[in-house]
Amino acid sequence: MNKILSKWFYPKINYKFLNDIKKIVDSNFVNEGPFSKKFEKKLALKCKRKYCAVTSSGSTALLTALLAIGVKKNDEVFIPGFSFIATANAIKIIGAKPVWVDIDASTMCISHDDLSKKINKRKKIPKYLVTVEVNGYAPDYKKIISICNKFKIKFITDSAESLGSRYNKKPLGSYGAISTLSFSPNKIITTGQGGAVLTDDKKLYKDILAIKYQGNHIRGDGGADTFYRMGLNFKLSDINCALGLSQINSIDKRLNNTEKNSKAFEKTLKYKDVFFPKIHQGGKKLWIDCLINKNRFKFINFLKKNNIGFREFWLPMNKQKSMFSTINLKNVELVSKKGFWLVSNFDLSKEMIFKKFKIK
Repeated sequence: MNKILSKWFYPKINYKFLNDIKKIVDSNFVNEGPFSKKFEKKLALKCKRKYCAVTSSGSTALLTALLAIGVKKNDEVFIPGFSFIATANAIKIIGAKPVWVDIDASTMCISHDDLSKKINKRKKIPKYLVTVEVNGYAPDYKKIISICNKFKIKFITDSAESLGSRYNKKPLGSYGAISTLSFSPNKIITTGQGGAVLTDDKKLYKDILAIKYQGNHIRGDGGADTFYRMGLNFKLSDINCALGLSQINSIDKRLNNTEKNSKAFEKTLKYKDVFFPKIHQGGKKLWIDCLINKNRFKFINFLKKNNIGFREFWLPMNKQKSMFSTINLKNVELVSKKGFWLVSNFDLSKEMIFKKFKIK
């Protein structure tokens, strides 16, 4: 069995980072330090942001962003129903309430039309919004920004799956008052676990640092520390950041390879009722996605029989038991039932796909 084809996704590690690990260990300082700062600078440059703070995970990045922007217990937050559950968990754990919004079926991102409808139906309009850039896709940010400006809604972006993708010539991860990244093992680069929070606002950056440093934006040096707000320890060690740094220059190459492999699957996967959605100009997909119109379980059996790795699209967040919601979101339901991510390993090549299906 070909592991590269049969396993849906696994990280690709550059073992040169072991030289940096030795430097870190030899320094006797394995906490956040110079490698973390270097990683933050490179991420800020990649996303065209002024400030970046790495965190212990994508989930803690989201939690930090929500707290920094001012979300409190019982606040309401607009959120699309289609994302990994971490997006909603960060809202719920604060004690805030998700206000579910449908998606645009063509982008799998929040629908500005449904957002407007939800706003018009409410006497009290929520002050916060989280957009999710699913698999490198983006919502219509021109209209989202217009709506947020009109109704004084602060918005942050969950950019966990969009590092390296662009929209209207701007990097994803650059929209919103704050954006967040994830470096878990199935992302474009991994630090084992890790995340980042990015902003252009100096005051927000100060708050972000305070939240991740137990309540003070200035790291203690062993003296008498003082704390002016509630915070936790969300730091990311130099060891993790050295791993991330070893991959950061490979982002564009990896995304371009996935694009070629997606086209190869589209050419070779002669399966009735399956189609491969197109992404916006400048957009780059992290994972190879496809949708099937009918016979879903037959398609699953086909993939298993041919040892092609895959992952089914997430269930609607609003229908998860932990969310206690009964609302129906038409496009979220539709996309969730139809969608698959096919094997998207960075070692995969179009030649392997052609060989698999005996196409020259």
